[in-house]
This record gives sequence, C-alpha cells and structure tokens, in this order.
Amino acid sequence: MPGDATDLNTLIDRYLAELAKPGVLSVRPGYQVRNNWLTGRQAVVVTVRSKGERPAGQRLPTEIDGVPVDVRQASARKTMEIEQPERYAAELRLTPDTGAVPHFADERTLAGDHPAARASAHAMLAAVPKPELTYSAPLDVGLVSVTAPTTIHLSASPDAGWPMLRDFLAGTKETLTVGLYDFTSAHVLAAVRDATKGKTVRLVLDHPPKNPTADQTDATTAADLAEALGEDLTQAWALTRTDKIATAWIYPTAYHIKVAVRDGSSVWLSSGNWNNSNQPDISPMTDPADATEARHRDRDWHVVMDHPELATVFEAYLTNDLTVAQAHNNAHPPADPPLPTPKPGGERTPAFAQFFAGTTVTDTIRITPLLTPDPGVYAAAVKALIGSARHTLSMQFQYIELPKQVDATSQAFADLVTAVVDRQQAGVDVRIIMSEYEKAGYLEQLQAAGLDVVHSVRIQNNVHNKGVVVDGATVLISSQNWSTDGTLYNRDAGVVIENPTAAEYFQRIFDHDWDHLAAQRAQPD
Repeated sequence: MPGDATDLNTLIDRYLAELAKPGVLSVRPGYQVRNNWLTGRQAVVVTVRSKGERPAGQRLPTEIDGVPVDVRQASARKTMEIEQPERYAAELRLTPDTGAVPHFADERTLAGDHPAARASAHAMLAAVPKPELTYSAPLDVGLVSVTAPTTIHLSASPDAGWPMLRDFLAGTKETLTVGLYDFTSAHVLAAVRDATKGKTVRLVLDHPPKNPTADQTDATTAADLAEALGEDLTQAWALTRTDKIATAWIYPTAYHIKVAVRDGSSVWLSSGNWNNSNQPDISPMTDPADATEARHRDRDWHVVMDHPELATVFEAYLTNDLTVAQAHNNAHPPADPPLPTPKPGGERTPAFAQFFAGTTVTDTIRITPLLTPDPGVYAAAVKALIGSARHTLSMQFQYIELPKQVDATSQAFADLVTAVVDRQQAGVDVRIIMSEYEKAGYLEQLQAAGLDVVHSVRIQNNVHNKGVVVDGATVLISSQNWSTDGTLYNRDAGVVIENPTAAEYFQRIFDHDWDHLAAQRAQPD
C-alpha cells in the first residue's frame, strides 16, 4: 500500500482511466474524510461537480489497490479554482476567512493541468505595480522582556471584552495612540469620540473589505473622527499592498494589529478588532437574549497592561507606523472595497455553558512584546514557548494555513507547526481549536505535516482568537494569524505573559470551548 503522496501520485497515474468519469473536476493525494472528519487514512481524493447517484458505467471506484477513493463535492469557490484559476486569483481572496480554498500543488485535472499555481491570489498580488518600502522599526526602543510589579486586566469576547475596552477608553486623560485593522463599530466609535474630545489622538488604520457586521466603513469612521476631533486627530492609512489608498507598501496583506496606548502608561492589546463581531455590545452573563446573541459573535482574548515601559515601546511603534504611512497616502482615496464572502453557513453554534467575567491580576509579571514584521521576534519567541510545553499545549486560532511551499521566506512559520508536532510526539497533551474557516483540505495539509488532526483538533464556529496557553503557566495573547504573512510579514502584535493566574484564566475559557462549543466536524473545501 502506498506510504506517501509520491506513491499516491504513482497510483493515480496507474488508475487515471478508472477515475476519469463525467463530472470529475480533479484528482489528488490526500486523506479520507468520513462524517465530515478526517480518519487519518491516506486516500485518493476525487473532486466532483456533484455527488449525485451515477449510472453503473460512470461510478467511481470505492478503492484502488486497497487505497480508499474519497469523493468530494466541490464548493462554488473550489470549482472556480479548478476551472477558472485566473478568475479565482483575480478576486484576491488571500486568507481562509475571505474565501480562500486550500491549494494542493499536486492536484490535477483530467486534462493534466495543475490549477493551484495559476489560482494563487498571492501571485496575482505580487504583480500589483506598487513600490515596496523597506520596513524599519523605531529607534531607541527594543522588543525585550520586562519583569516588574504590574497590573493586568484580562477578558474574552463575547463575554466581557467590550466593558473592559470601554473602561480603558473612558480613562483617557491626554493621549490615545491606536493601530487597528478594522474599526467599524458605532458603539466603539462613540466611546472614542466621547473619551477623546480635546485630547490628542493618533490613529493608523487598515482599509479591509467591509466587515459583514459593520455599522459603517473604516473610511466613515475616520471621517467621523476627523469632524469630531479636528486638529486633535492625526490619522493615516496603513501601507498594505492591497490598499489603493496607500501609494507604497510594507505589509503584504494586512496591517492586522489591534493595539491602543493610553496616556503613555497603559496598553490595550487584543486578537479582536473594534467591530461588532469582536467587540459586541452585549451582556450575556446577565441578559438571556444576549446569551443567545453571543452564539453569533466571535471568540477573542484581550489584555490591558498598566505598564509605562511597555506603553513606551508600543507607542513608539505605532507613532513610527503613522509617520511612515502619512508620507505615502493617496490624497484622493478610492471607494471602499466590496464586502467579502459572507461567513460560511453550517450547524448552529452550540449554547455557551457559562460566561466568564473579566479579571484583574496584580503581581510581579514577566511580559514579552512580540511585533511583526520585526525579523525573528514572533517566530523565535513562540517557537520557544511551544517547545517549553511539558504537559499541556492549548491553542485557539482562527485558522492555520500552511505555506504553499516551504522556502527561505516561509521556513520560520513552517518551523512553528513542526514545533507543535514535536510536542505532540513527545507526549504533550496538544489540543487545537480552529474556526469553521479551517476546512477539510487545510486539515489534510496539517495531517500531511505530521499533526494528529484526528484526535487533537476541533472546530468551533466564530473563533477569531490567536492565543496559546502552555502548562497552565504562560499565555500568548496576539493578533498574529498562523500563516506565512501573519506570523512573519504583516504588522501584528502580541504579548507572552508568564503568570499562572493569567494563564489559568484563559485555560478555563479554552477548556469551556473545547468541551461545549467545539466539535470534530469540518466543512468541505
């Protein structure tokens, strides 16, 4: 029986005539899926236009040489990738949450075409004629660990994220410096306006496709703040390659950071944006109707750190981003980009078994700031964090999207996934929760990379988090999605907090999600 993808490709070559039935779109090596979950068994995956009953002469074999033939019905997006790869690429769906389907280099059509390369939205983006600027960090600050008596405030959405952010904003006395990917919530906008009149506000904002839950666009948010705050506001659009407002680029796909610095002394940092998905204005712990609404909002983790030294570091980075961006903004911005593909449908999100109030910890705490694209910072620190796990490794991410090919530009991210596999093989209890965007094909790629997906992964609707807890003692709160761009090249921020009380707070939330909200059920590509 074949033992790897090379052997399976040889098997496909041998039996291609038996697989070449009407309605077949593609064939590739992969893993068997049964009842919407991986079995861990290698298979020949045949993607078809429709899985309806076939006449006797057109039926596909159930196995070849003892290898299962796994027949999958293609989604509309997958069909476009296979049949119209250039059109698929032109839509620039660069990440799983914007509708990207997993690519397989050895997937072939019956005509022998390999659509993955031609369907690469990243390759299409690379052809955009916009000058690239060399990234440079601010001077006179360093991304080093700090250990000091500190008060930190912890919360999670949809439970209690907004009350913590609301109080943080309301406490602004003189200055607020912010870097965000998405700012489209009316209640957050109102809170910022009310808290900062007559004060200095600095804002760097990305310009992504409009969030499906948005009250207004990011452009409207910026215009509203400009009218309300006048000369007290300094705002610029981040230098992302996809944004037509930016006349040059540093970040290939997103200015994805979620950080605010108040009065040079406190830092709010999160996996979540200032939109209604990530910061819903609800009270699920006290209102039954809001408990139902929480099932449609996103899981995110947040922290506020009352720590002037860290505030100085993060503010220096945000101010530097602002200065650089101001010199490369289009004076006449184009219209807002269109809405992305709506969130995929699926089974109804289960009810929360409980909600978690925010908490405050005061202790001598070691905190390490992690910013990308600063070379080696995030990848090195998180690889070390994962490698330190001796008993438990709990990870909750929106998705894990492996590199299309591992080379010098993606090796550091691939090494992070390898570190997780190593811990699993060493006997550490590894549990990973991902969102509905981690479709079956992405899970197959993780299985091929050595991860035991069958037993260690579950899917939870509406996960936007990017967090890790190690041995109940250390926690990573961050905005970095696990992709090559997310971990290495976009602007993102996180912190590693070495404190058992903080780690245990998020471990309890993770355990709740694993037991009550997550399931072994993945959507097809």
